[in-house]
Amino acid sequence: MNVFGLHIEFNHDVFDNTVFTLIKERGKGYVCVIDANVLTMSRRDRNYQNVINAAYVNTCDGSSIASMVNIIYKTHYKAYNGPEIFGKYIEKPIRQLLLGNTQEKYNMIKTVLRDKNVDDTYLSYLPLPFISVNDFNYEEIAKQINQIQADIIWVSLGAPKQEIFMNKILPYIDKGVMFGIGAAFNFYIGELNCPKIHIGSLRFIWLDRLYREPKKIWRRLFNYLKILPGLYLTEMKRKRKNNRD
Repeated sequence: MNVFGLHIEFNHDVFDNTVFTLIKERGKGYVCVIDANVLTMSRRDRNYQNVINAAYVNTCDGSSIASMVNIIYKTHYKAYNGPEIFGKYIEKPIRQLLLGNTQEKYNMIKTVLRDKNVDDTYLSYLPLPFISVNDFNYEEIAKQINQIQADIIWVSLGAPKQEIFMNKILPYIDKGVMFGIGAAFNFYIGELNCPKIHIGSLRFIWLDRLYREPKKIWRRLFNYLKILPGLYLTEMKRKRKNNRD
């Protein structure tokens, strides 16, 4: 579905099938996990918006985004967020690579897998230097990725860096589905928690992060709230125009 200027797949089954069909075909592509922060940045930066729309498939990480789409289009969509996808996919016995973040996080993820009696031998880790997204040696990093031959590559650099990174490295990798996954590692190992409360399609996944990172998350929320009225009105106008056409 094209909404708010972005291509988003809201059907969870279609999303899963799209990802695993690409893996089965030994293809390559990347997935963007669209939350309020990513949506906000895409409205301010056309180049970043183009990076998001160049993804093989995108998922809706924000329950407020799904709720607004439901109000406008009378649908019943729910978010399919990064922590949910990571928790579901990471335990599948296919070759996977954690790219970025820290060795400590990698070890903690492996510990969780072992505690669940999951064989973790399919999981690899590759660190990345802490440099600007334009300064990576993409060809050299891709050579290391290609040696691992991962089917799923989890890129944890934070938005917008991870999305731009995936877009830049895509021409150099042989195969694999890359996910810009943000804080999903932290949810999986229990450093962050997903609240169980929800109201309709609203799930409040950001509450725990707001408590732990108040300045960062408040700033993101404020910037998102500023664009909400414009988002809603623009999409309503687009809907009316499409209905007339």
